[in-house]
Amino acid sequence: MKRKTPRGIWAIRAVSIAIALIVILVIGTVGYSAYEDYTAVRAELSGGSNQAVGSAYLNGQSETVSLNITVPNRGLYALNVTVVCGTQEVPVVCQPSQVVVQPGEQGVLHFRMTVLSLSQFEATSDHRINGTVIISMEPFASVSIGTNFGGFVSSGGS
Repeated sequence: MKRKTPRGIWAIRAVSIAIALIVILVIGTVGYSAYEDYTAVRAELSGGSNQAVGSAYLNGQSETVSLNITVPNRGLYALNVTVVCGTQEVPVVCQPSQVVVQPGEQGVLHFRMTVLSLSQFEATSDHRINGTVIISMEPFASVSIGTNFGGFVSSGGS
């Protein structure tokens, strides 16, 4: 004698298949979007389109560095880029900057940092200014990259 599968079981199976398809679709679009954003930002930072513009202004014992970087978003989700400086042994004033770029658009990240004592900066052995670049693809993924902003300082950086 054959048992009949209740209708509730078929409904649960259909819902689980739908959820699995949605998860696969989301993972695929996030992966595609991350790849497109990575290749676009990498091309910008490697100087392919010359859309990263910087300047340095020396005023006595202080130097102000300004960077304007065009951030393209060729992905499918909003891209949020934030740049901040960490704690320093050298006195540095760093203006945290952030730009949110919608899909298919470009935004400009305005970053400004002032080293207040160049002599103290030059006296450090590694010419290091700790910074963090946070890139997130809202609302799915985020990566935080520690970096050295000391190379931007023209007086003593490497």
